[in-house]
Amino acid sequence: MRAAQGPWRWSGRYDAEHRWVLPGVDCPRCGTWAGAGAYPTVDLSGTGALAKELEETLWPTTVAEYRRMAAAITPLVAVDQEVTPGCAFGPLRGTASGDFGPLTAWPGWQLLVREDAWAAFRELPLQGVDAVPAQLQGSGGQLYEVEARPIGRAHHASVTPDSPSCDYCGHQGGFSLATDWALDAATVPSSDVFRVWGTGVMVISERFADTVDKLGPSDVEFSEVPQR
Repeated sequence: MRAAQGPWRWSGRYDAEHRWVLPGVDCPRCGTWAGAGAYPTVDLSGTGALAKELEETLWPTTVAEYRRMAAAITPLVAVDQEVTPGCAFGPLRGTASGDFGPLTAWPGWQLLVREDAWAAFRELPLQGVDAVPAQLQGSGGQLYEVEARPIGRAHHASVTPDSPSCDYCGHQGGFSLATDWALDAATVPSSDVFRVWGTGVMVISERFADTVDKLGPSDVEFSEVPQR
């Protein structure tokens, strides 16, 4: 799934950030890096000084400082919510304008659904799908951000390593996906929405896509992903 390349049917646009963000890491061995991923369902408002720190921390930080912050957050997240540098938490906050379609994926690693779409999803027996109201001023209607957890993996034949793993900071190393990439069938979850581990690629089920289509056109392109 990705944002359409144009022309767009809908005028809706937004400028927003999640409330809390773990800083990137400045590793003395592999350099400065940060991953992707957001968990809008994770509320850090009860963590006191840490919550304030994650709203104001300048990037990047040392490995030791990052580990201190991550250790305080880890007990608050689910097993399939991966905590990494650059990971964001809490609802999107910001501004919006224009009219939004049933589904919005811009940037591609953020999935927003219109209120009527979320109501339609809640009537289905969807699995592993959670959403949080986005706090967007000027949107003209409530939008919900769907949480996509990194619980699927690309098949090993689809992956080309870009950088080695680091035994100092724990960075797993980057990789590129082949144009005709496939999912590792053994890791495909029952969830109707998930993210491919190590990437910003979001995958949705046929059931999810069919429901969106019934609500009318969106500025999102779907393509079938094979499994191996």
